[in-house]
Amino acid sequence: MITSPILEEKYRVQKKLAKEAGYDVQEYTELSHKRTVEAAAKYGLMLKYGRREGGGS
Repeated sequence: MITSPILEEKYRVQKKLAKEAGYDVQEYTELSHKRTVEAAAKYGLMLKYGRREGGGS
């Protein structure tokens, strides 16, 4: 498997989030979104989500 310091950090954070979410996909997604919003606010970023046809709300 190809690895780099950035990928290793990505995998470390993913494992940490999964454990914190109790390995529940819905909880993992909510926790990831919450942290993303917090980071955006901290660094003055604006998040813009796309919409896809047939994708629900």
